[in-house]
Amino acid sequence: MVADLEPFADRIRALFPDTRGHGLSQKFEGVEDYTYARKAEDLLLWLDALGIERAIFGGASMGAALSLWLAVHAPARVRGVVSISGPPYAPPASDVAWWQTHRPLVEAGRFDEYYDANVRMRVGDDALARLKARPGRYADVTGMLRLHSVASLLALLDETYARTEWLGDCARIRCPVQVIAGSLDHFPTVTMSRRVAEIIPGGRLHVVEGGSHFPNRSHRAEVQRVVGRFLSEILPGWGEVPRERPADV
Repeated sequence: MVADLEPFADRIRALFPDTRGHGLSQKFEGVEDYTYARKAEDLLLWLDALGIERAIFGGASMGAALSLWLAVHAPARVRGVVSISGPPYAPPASDVAWWQTHRPLVEAGRFDEYYDANVRMRVGDDALARLKARPGRYADVTGMLRLHSVASLLALLDETYARTEWLGDCARIRCPVQVIAGSLDHFPTVTMSRRVAEIIPGGRLHVVEGGSHFPNRSHRAEVQRVVGRFLSEILPGWGEVPRERPADV
């Protein structure tokens, strides 16, 4: 999401943590080590180390759901949330069945093949073809996967496909929340995202027509406009000369 926030670089301090099991962060081999609760603990300790009391949280997919989780369970630390395709839901049965079919690829250490299948399932063959047309970018992403052991990647994915629904908890959120959904996304569907926005007091929803699971990639300018409007509503002095200390996002 670095590119998504570039237009706002003069007004916010943008921070991009890798949650545990992702990017360069530590890998674990137990399913219990990858829950939202454990990831949230890491983020709050990280903010403590940076001296940040409150921030606007956001992300796409898992990062979006984690941002909602923090707004539920650590409300004093969250000024607002931008949730792009964030599902506080159990994965649909079709996704669980897909994982059981493709789990042997990970067990055999065939991480690249698993990644390709996951991209096809989430955003389609065309998106995978576009990614592979950029060999350097593709190698960067799949290289990150290879930082895992078989056991740690299995634990990460087993946790992902064993999650339960916690939509009802979102009714406890009291900070501003902007939900963004792609009209073509199958999980969460637009109906699911609408339920998230409706259960949160004052929650708002924007649907990106033609967008899939990552509308911030396929329709970046539109998503940036929505994010900019949201930030302008919740940050005092947004339209003024940038302050000495930008807001933390």
